[in-house]
Amino acid sequence: MNGFYYFIDLMQKGKTVNYIILALYVVALAAAAERLVYYIATGYKRGVLNTVLQECRMLYSRGLQIGEDVLNRKELQKSYIPMLAETFFEYRSAESSVLAEALERTVQRIIAAQERGFVLLSRIAAVAPLLGLLGTVTGLMTAFQKIASLGGSVDIAILSGGIWEAMITTATGLITAIFSFAVYEIFDWLSMRRVRDMEQTVSVLTESCRGCRVQPAEKGCGNETL
Repeated sequence: MNGFYYFIDLMQKGKTVNYIILALYVVALAAAAERLVYYIATGYKRGVLNTVLQECRMLYSRGLQIGEDVLNRKELQKSYIPMLAETFFEYRSAESSVLAEALERTVQRIIAAQERGFVLLSRIAAVAPLLGLLGTVTGLMTAFQKIASLGGSVDIAILSGGIWEAMITTATGLITAIFSFAVYEIFDWLSMRRVRDMEQTVSVLTESCRGCRVQPAEKGCGNETL
């Protein structure tokens, strides 16, 4: 409990600016928790995905269509694969440009869901140090103002109070910024990795339909399904 009271005392010494920074830290913490839950809930095994893509390429090389069972894997059910598969099976008999546009729209929806909260985290990472600097300036201004009101005589207690406010807000702002930036970078890396997987998946799916529409009689894609 002593540590908790010490923390409260530090926050109070930082005054209004420090409370704002602390509120931003709580918001960043909530955003990080929400993104963590999302990425865990939508996780998938990349090894299984690579296996599925290899099977799709094999079917294409044999002139066969991709069946729903190929993409319906238990390890991928929580991922973006079901959304892409639904779009693919709905539009695969359409023109290649129509299929590509439909898959692109689905990909953009998935990316938007993956990157939700990223702007907030990046803004907090940018604003928190500036608020810390503002607290530093206001703390020093308070200290010198009090000294000036005493006729220029130096009172260590008054001066130390202003310096406390200045240093605490600087530290709090930097901690909040570092946390927000680190979380943003981690989730941005995870998002980019998933985007690369999606691009590869879309490429394989569109390629598997291209030959089927061009030469259905020769490849037998209109009649054979695995």
